[in-house]
Formats: sequence, structure tokens, C-alpha cells
Amino acid sequence: MRVKLNRVGVVIAAAAAATFTLAPPASAEGSWSSYISNWRGGDESRRWTDNHSDGSSTTVSFSGCSFGGPSSATLELDHVRDFLPDVSHGTRSNSCNTVSWGEVGKAEFYFVYIGSTRLSVNSVVTRY
Repeated sequence: MRVKLNRVGVVIAAAAAATFTLAPPASAEGSWSSYISNWRGGDESRRWTDNHSDGSSTTVSFSGCSFGGPSSATLELDHVRDFLPDVSHGTRSNSCNTVSWGEVGKAEFYFVYIGSTRLSVNSVVTRY
């Protein structure tokens, strides 16, 4: 019986060590995942609110991309202003990788596809 308890203890300790070892590092305040299907220029992502409770950059990651001709997609990050024109934080060229706008502050955001060809992306992950 003692041998079985020791084995159980070893298995539990190993599982606990693996859990702590494999735990992801601290991440940004928030994130969301989705996909893009057949977007045209001017199409917008969902909107999210960054409460600026950390110093994390705002990033958009693409994988599994179809750019319809070019080898990248131009994205513009905008923040929403009620009753006023939204404010651009600039454009980034995403070639099926991760692009960053740095730390952009507290606001509601979305990104816009700027392009003339169709865009499809199997996985979109936005972190803020």
C-alpha cells in the first residue's frame, strides 16, 4: 500500500509541476479570437474596449491567410468617438503574422481592412 501512495504522490507532484511549468505568462488585459471571411476594403472588425489597466500593446495576429493577390493586408486601428469622427492610430501591414500599435490608451477600438482585394483569414487574435 505504501508503494501505491508514493506513486500517487509522485504523479500528483508531476502534474502540479507540469501545470505551473506550462502555464502561459501573464497576458494583456483582454483579447478576442475570430476569423475573417471574404472581407472587402472598408470592412471592420468587432469593437472592444481597452480600459488601459496595464501597459500592454494592442496587437492583431493573423494565421491561415488569403490576401487575394498581394502578400499582406493593410489594417487601420481606429478608436471610437461618439458624435465625432473616429480617430486613426495609423496603419500596419499584416503579412499573416502579428502587427502592433503599441500602447494606445483607454478607448473603444476596432480595425479596418484597407484594400481592394478580398481578404480571408482562418484565425484572428486581437490582444489589448
